[in-house]
Amino acid sequence: MFRRFVAASAVGSLAIAAGAFSILLLLPSRETPRLFPLTAAWCFVPLAWGLWAMFAPAPWVPRRLPAWGAILGAVAGTVAGLVLNLPSRVAGEMLPLWVRWAAIPVGIAFYYCLWLLVRKAYQSLAAAGRL
Repeated sequence: MFRRFVAASAVGSLAIAAGAFSILLLLPSRETPRLFPLTAAWCFVPLAWGLWAMFAPAPWVPRRLPAWGAILGAVAGTVAGLVLNLPSRVAGEMLPLWVRWAAIPVGIAFYYCLWLLVRKAYQSLAAAGRL
């Protein structure tokens, strides 16, 4: 179980670093305070991913870890798009409702791809443990 936690936390940490770096590069510095709630929430992603990986059903590990991550992506997309309305916060203006709903399939696809990396990291850690 610890391998699951480590693999998911490592990939989550890299994803957060890439997102923060992108924000710093793409947005003017006067825009970054508007994104503070998003960046503050990002600090908890590695922990959440690690815990989520630990709750993965044993038969799903490692083959179905991307599908397990996609379920988390659906939750994250729902919270980000519908509950917190992050698309409108990032844009700085109210966006149509369909944009908020679009966060769900985007979250699912994005998390599925990132959890492919979690599966690879888990397999690498498992292989290293056998040596």
